Amino acid sequence: MKKLPILIGIVCLTQLTLAQNTRFGLRGGLNIANQKVTVSVLGQKASQSGDAIPSFHIGGMGEIQLSDIFFIQPSLLLSGKGMNYSTQDDQGNDVNAKIRPFYLELPISLVVKTQLPNSNLMVYGGAGPSLGYGIFGKVKGGDNGDEDAFQDGGFKRFDFGVNLTAGVELPSGWQFSFHFTPGIANIAPDSPDPDVTLNWKNKVVGFSVGYFLSGNNK
Repeated sequence: MKKLPILIGIVCLTQLTLAQNTRFGLRGGLNIANQKVTVSVLGQKASQSGDAIPSFHIGGMGEIQLSDIFFIQPSLLLSGKGMNYSTQDDQGNDVNAKIRPFYLELPISLVVKTQLPNSNLMVYGGAGPSLGYGIFGKVKGGDNGDEDAFQDGGFKRFDFGVNLTAGVELPSGWQFSFHFTPGIANIAPDSPDPDVTLNWKNKVVGFSVGYFLSGNNK
């Protein structure tokens, strides 16, 4: 079950190779990542977001044409997430952490495309699920040095969110897009205290540049 997003990505790419009206390309860009932590103690909740950090995403993308306006756009990306986080311990001492997990990300969006009047530009927008699987990363801070973000007692590897995307495309196959991916899955480690519940979610705003290697100038 932990490797389900990877298996889905392989199946999806296999189906793409067999489908007609299909294009493949490369994609990469900037992530502005953050996380939100909600702590519940005996029914009392407190939430805090960290400081957003820059990271990146890079990988492959595809597109399946369903009709004149509807398309499915999957991507398989290495995507950086995390935040800078400041809080206080039980003694009132400042605790600062730099959280840098990296995921194998599979966003699958259903998009609608249309051509701008008196222009050769295509604009599109859409949404869909985004599956992620944590593959490596570090948590830096405190007296313990760097620690594996996904070690036992660390973040849960599986992540899930909603991917909202919009962009423009040139006839040559260049694509410029924006995406917002708020996390739904709770990636927090299990709390050793039964009276304390943690809810920890990723959030990413991204800007991509992509290029389709085939099937352009349609």
